[in-house]
Amino acid sequence: MKRREAITSILTLGAGALATGSGIFKAEAREVQTTYKFSTYTPLTYNFDGLKGLDKDMLEQHYALYRGYVNNTNKAQSIMAEMLAAGKADTTEFSEVRRRLGFEYAGMRLHEYYFGMLKPEGSPVDEKLKRAVSAFWGSWENWIADITRTAMMRGIGWAILYYDPVTKGLQNFWIDDHENGNPPGFEPIFVLDVWEHAYIKQFGAGGRRAYIDALLKNVDWSVIAKRLP
Repeated sequence: MKRREAITSILTLGAGALATGSGIFKAEAREVQTTYKFSTYTPLTYNFDGLKGLDKDMLEQHYALYRGYVNNTNKAQSIMAEMLAAGKADTTEFSEVRRRLGFEYAGMRLHEYYFGMLKPEGSPVDEKLKRAVSAFWGSWENWIADITRTAMMRGIGWAILYYDPVTKGLQNFWIDDHENGNPPGFEPIFVLDVWEHAYIKQFGAGGRRAYIDALLKNVDWSVIAKRLP
C-alpha cells in the first residue's frame, strides 16, 4: 500500500468532521488484549453562560470540536492497541495513526487550558501574575500587547504564554495547528485559541482582533496565576 493510500484509509479529508463529534478514525474505541496500556479520556464540561461579548452558540460549537479531539484521542490509542496486538505495528498505517495522535491529543489538552480560563466578565488581574509578567515585559500592558501581537500572526494555531522551568522565565510562543512548536518541558500558563472556528461565526473572517479583545475581558486571571509554579 502506498503512503497516500494508507493515510486516506485512516483519515477523512479534513478537520470539519470533528464538528459533528463523529471523529476522523474509522475504528471505534474498544478494549483490546495487548501490552499497550493507555488512558481513556472523558471530555471536561464548561459553562458558557454570561460570557460578555462572546456568542454562546459559537462557544458551544467550539466545544463540540473539543469533544471531537477527545474522542479521536481515545480512538487513535485503541487502533494502535489493536494493531500492536495483531502484530501490525511496523506498518505505514500504524505510523500514520501515531503521527495523528499528537495532533488530536494536543488539540484536546490545549482546549482544556483555554476553556478552563473563561469566566463571565473575567476577574481582576492577579498581583502574583502581574509581577511575574512585568518582570519580563516591563509592565502588564506590555505583555498584553505582545500576546495580542503573537495572536495576530497570520496562520491557524495558538498564542501561548509559557513558563520555562529551567530558566524560571516566561515566554510567548506561536503554535501551529496544535502540536507544532510547543517547547519541550515548558508549561502553558495562558492559552489563546486563534483558529478561525474560535471567532469567525461571530466576528467574521477579519474579526480576530475584536475576538481577542472580547475574550481578554472574560479571563479569570486567578486561574492563570494558579498555573504558575
